[in-house]
Amino acid sequence: MADIFLSYQKNDLARIKPLAAALSARGWSVFYDRTTPPGKTWRQKIETELSICSCMVVAWSKSSIDSHWVLEEADEGRERGILVPCLLDDVKPPLGFRSIQAANLLDWHGDNESAGLKLLCEVIQDLLPTVALEPLPSVLPGTAHSPDWVIEPEMIIIPAGSFQMGGEQSNFEKPIHTVTFAKPFKLGKYPVTFAEYDVFVEQTGRVKPQDEGWGHGRRPAINVSWQDAADYAAWLRETIGQPYRLPSESEWEYACRAGSRGEFFWGDDAGLADHYAWFAENAGGKTQEVGLKPANPFGLHDMTGNVWEWLQDTWHKNYQGAPNDGPAWVAGDGGRRVIRSGSWGNSMASLRSAHRLWNSPEYRFNFLGFRLAQDLP
Repeated sequence: MADIFLSYQKNDLARIKPLAAALSARGWSVFYDRTTPPGKTWRQKIETELSICSCMVVAWSKSSIDSHWVLEEADEGRERGILVPCLLDDVKPPLGFRSIQAANLLDWHGDNESAGLKLLCEVIQDLLPTVALEPLPSVLPGTAHSPDWVIEPEMIIIPAGSFQMGGEQSNFEKPIHTVTFAKPFKLGKYPVTFAEYDVFVEQTGRVKPQDEGWGHGRRPAINVSWQDAADYAAWLRETIGQPYRLPSESEWEYACRAGSRGEFFWGDDAGLADHYAWFAENAGGKTQEVGLKPANPFGLHDMTGNVWEWLQDTWHKNYQGAPNDGPAWVAGDGGRRVIRSGSWGNSMASLRSAHRLWNSPEYRFNFLGFRLAQDLP
């Protein structure tokens, strides 16, 4: 049963789906699908969910303020002391509800940093049990000792914790198993961009990778091999004195999920893929600048779609014998390296958090990039 009952008028469903996904991505279960299960009436289902939810979020809009059903549901939430209102449109809530402060989502378009969404989540958090994750991360700037000409990747602290790694869609993803990170680590906020990678190329005398005519700057660096990515990390280590490296596969999936248990980091609704990721249906046949899609709850952008990302691990066809404490798994299978994320040229299925493939480490493609990780003391 759901933590949060989301009350809305059906005309607002297109705006409700991203909100439900944003709340789900924070580890809360959300009831908003009004499909009637077999053997029950619609009213029975609603009454059951209303009776057991710990929080009622009502979305006031031009449509919902006149909805008898929304008013009745909101009244139940108010009576139980669990009502948390939000505004989708610039309207006055109905009489009897105007004294309850509503989170302003009028200008919210999926941004995790939105003041209105943050306020909504803070109030919800007061009503719900704490999710078993460390606090949301903070962004770490480049070190004070970096040479002026180095553009350091922006890094995010990923909290310690445990998660269930793997999935049921492919034998490659089995068995699902628990991985525990005893310490936090850092991961790049974005895939490494051409602007960052080009400095390395110029300083080491390498040939710049082709951008396919799509542009450099804030687009992810592409046409880089696994060895190119590893060499870039090693160069940063030597130049800056920080422990840059490629992420392990378990680090990548843990950070991608960011506490979610669904098929995607935003939940199970594949219809929201267009909102959160660049893939074959919306990327226009090329990479896009990093950071244009909303971040996941850990503050990471482009974790699904845009470009596949090289990882440290060598390929294993399943997780039998995989480590359960987070390091890269580098034994066996011929040196092929794991890639994750899906890309601008792939279908929605590649965006799943558990989806995994491999490539030969010497290959360079216009859909292959990478991001970096760091150990913490």
